[in-house]
Amino acid sequence: SGSPPRARAAEGAARPRFPNWAPLGICSPTLRCGGRFDLATLPVDFVECLMRFLPTEAEAKALRQYERERKPLEELADEDRFMLQFSKVERLPQRMAIMAFLGNFAENIQMLTPQLNAIIAASASVKSSQKLKHMLEIILALGNYMNSSKRGAVYGFKLQSLDLLLDTKSTDRKMTLLHFIALTVREKYPELATFWQELHFVEKAAAVSLENVLLDVKELGRGMELLRRECGQHESAVLRGFLGGSEGQLERLQRDARTAEDAYNTVVRYFGESPKTTPPSVFFPVFVRFIHSYKDAEQENETRKKQEEVMREKLLAQEAKKQEKRNKWQQQELIAELRRRQAKDHRPMYEGKDGTIEDIITAQNPSAKLDPSKGSQQRSWIPAQDPSARLDPSTGSQC
Repeated sequence: SGSPPRARAAEGAARPRFPNWAPLGICSPTLRCGGRFDLATLPVDFVECLMRFLPTEAEAKALRQYERERKPLEELADEDRFMLQFSKVERLPQRMAIMAFLGNFAENIQMLTPQLNAIIAASASVKSSQKLKHMLEIILALGNYMNSSKRGAVYGFKLQSLDLLLDTKSTDRKMTLLHFIALTVREKYPELATFWQELHFVEKAAAVSLENVLLDVKELGRGMELLRRECGQHESAVLRGFLGGSEGQLERLQRDARTAEDAYNTVVRYFGESPKTTPPSVFFPVFVRFIHSYKDAEQENETRKKQEEVMREKLLAQEAKKQEKRNKWQQQELIAELRRRQAKDHRPMYEGKDGTIEDIITAQNPSAKLDPSKGSQQRSWIPAQDPSARLDPSTGSQC
């Protein structure tokens, strides 16, 4: 019969690592390196690839039966003989699992440790932050004030209610409740405005699946136990050296896992939630969203304040300009009024009484003389004599 799909898949997985070897030739280095746990020659990614295609118990039994019946092995496809060779290896699945554990141990430690540290730090900082506590007290007091006419005071609220602060808006729809809270805190309690600085690693903790991390730590513990049994049953310098340098790392990781779990359970219960129904991926993002929304509200308040300041200065400038125009108009009106009054008080008299006109003319023309023999109504002009004119003695006239 044709080769089983798993046999072809196993041979296909092995060939990229050993492209110049025939399927049967792949078995020898694989088994030899696997027996020595030689990851330098047999990389962990290759081991993990082969582990998916190890012959099942049924496949191994069928191949051994074929061999017991002394049927010619040459009639088997290369892939079938590949599987037959693997089925003969004692404790092959255990050896492959140990090699995979050895190859991935350091990477797993480096991956899990920061996640546990983030949970520990975030849980401790959220629970111990006094600024956060006072912020929540302000929110609670404001909520009680707003709802005082509908129901009595409450003594707490669900953390998810923090997301609703952006949904409650003022009557003009220009400001949310969170904007008002940020404005109040900045004016009345400025020391609380940086409450988010006391919350450490909440963003990193929000991305951690604590349940999966704890399962991975337990899996490492099982892998280490398997390695200890193998080392106890079959002496191996490689395994003995690994145990000496890695057991301490695993113990520290396991302690961190217990600390992270306890710290998280404590902070969740502190806020009235259940650790079973509220994982870190739900709990910590509430604070992440609140911090981001609060910062945005503060920035928008500052922008609005600057815009209002610009508008106020613009209005003041317009009012000053209008006032200047009013003052100028009033000044012009005052000057015109004064001129009108001055003109009225000093208007000249043109009636021919008491020699007024003559007086004016005389004042303007000193060379003119009036004939005193004439009345005021009939007056004649007597021109003044020119000093240079000569008098004709015969006629008595000027010449």
